[in-house]
Amino acid sequence: MYNLVVKDILVQKKQFVFYFAYILLIIFAFQGLGEAMFSAGVVAFTYMLVMTSCAYEDKNKADVMLNSLPLKKSTIVLAKYISVLVYFILGTVAYTILMSIVGNMGFSIRIYPLTLESFCGGLVGVSLLSGVYLPIFFKVGYIKSKIFNFILFFGFFTGFSFLVNILNDYQDSALSKSIADFLQNTGDGVIAAIILVIAFIFLSVSYFISLKFYKNREF
Repeated sequence: MYNLVVKDILVQKKQFVFYFAYILLIIFAFQGLGEAMFSAGVVAFTYMLVMTSCAYEDKNKADVMLNSLPLKKSTIVLAKYISVLVYFILGTVAYTILMSIVGNMGFSIRIYPLTLESFCGGLVGVSLLSGVYLPIFFKVGYIKSKIFNFILFFGFFTGFSFLVNILNDYQDSALSKSIADFLQNTGDGVIAAIILVIAFIFLSVSYFISLKFYKNREF
């Protein structure tokens, strides 16, 4: 499994410069995002790497080769999900380093360092996008899932903005106040743990769906 994860990274080594530059673009061009800057940058960074790895596999017919090797299909599928978490960690490290460099260079922009809230928000975003897309990929492959991928990616960010607007419009409602009271009375560590558990459960369900699709797929 380790070799499969490394393979997904190595086939994209030339693209990493572009993806790191994308995070830098987010830092400079999307100051209005505030603390959500990390989530937006790292979610897009991770998802683009997921897409590229899937595209390379489809282009090089890697599924045919992998299934000719003594590898369990569960191992192949699980490696893809582990790769998602590795991409997220790489994006987090890249954001932290780039933000530190920009902050020390004296640019007249706001610096938004990584916080527990933004980290959890980014992890949830990555889990949702990857958890929804990967079962489709393992069901029909990259080419047939391209249209769905486009809709999912832009629908996610559009839906996120729409949700934020709704929350702002109904911030004085009883439900919003109850949620706010719960968050204020609960420690950050507990909230983070709850979010991590939810993300883990969602990805686990997605993994088993992907595995079922992959086992029934013909190559």
